[in-house]
Amino acid sequence: MSDMVFRLGKKKYRVDSSWAEDAAQYIKNVSAVSYNDGYIYVLQRSDPFMLVFTTGGELVDRWHDAAVTDAHYLEVGPGGEVHVVERDRHRILVFNKQGELLRTMGGETEPGEVGEPFNHPSDIAFSKDGDIFVADGYGNAHVHHFNGTGKLLNTWGGLGMEAGRFMTPHAILVDQKERVLVTDRENNRVQIFDQDGNYLKELTNVFHPMDICEDDDGFIYVTDQVPSLHVFNTEDEFIGRCRTLGTFGHGITVDAQGDIYIAEMLPDGLTKLTGL
Repeated sequence: MSDMVFRLGKKKYRVDSSWAEDAAQYIKNVSAVSYNDGYIYVLQRSDPFMLVFTTGGELVDRWHDAAVTDAHYLEVGPGGEVHVVERDRHRILVFNKQGELLRTMGGETEPGEVGEPFNHPSDIAFSKDGDIFVADGYGNAHVHHFNGTGKLLNTWGGLGMEAGRFMTPHAILVDQKERVLVTDRENNRVQIFDQDGNYLKELTNVFHPMDICEDDDGFIYVTDQVPSLHVFNTEDEFIGRCRTLGTFGHGITVDAQGDIYIAEMLPDGLTKLTGL
């Protein structure tokens, strides 16, 4: 662990860029990071496409699949299944926690037309009831809402700069208030909706926001291309910012202890911010 200390609001963190150094040989083209049930899942655009760590940095599993070539973001669903969004194959892959492929959503040779899933999707999120929200980010600029069985219920958005429209809906989160938060990257904002797609408000003063997550206390974390990490309190008020160590932090997650993990790009890296 380094001697660097960063601050976010009232909290201080020690920076650990060597958190996963024992697995350095496997880290290449890191894209995303997610915490679930004591483990850190690290998604890559390389083989192995998934690395699984303990929060202490011990590598406990590696997932291989030659067909996974453009993994963008991931999320663990309410039932414990790991959903991987594969951007350029227009699909979502669903794995069990042993890395076995269970099923897919979308089709690699059937990209959706405008407003139809999926055309270069970017991220996925889940409501408490198990509904699925997909940021169909690079081609469609829409959000799709499915029920837990995969039936399409609603679609909203569209290309544009107005409220409720997107340039690149890059990451998506359903927070503890059951709102849908979308990082609208090229519009330099995080838009907030209810689950019917009605625009509520937005978070601003972010430059090309990348990923978004929430901690157990309801605080919202957003990485952007400054490069920096922003934190907002439960009232959506900006309370702090620190820099990230790559050209930008493409992925972010927070564990049950409140420690922060950042998937860095250019150069590749996995940074842990350990609370003091």
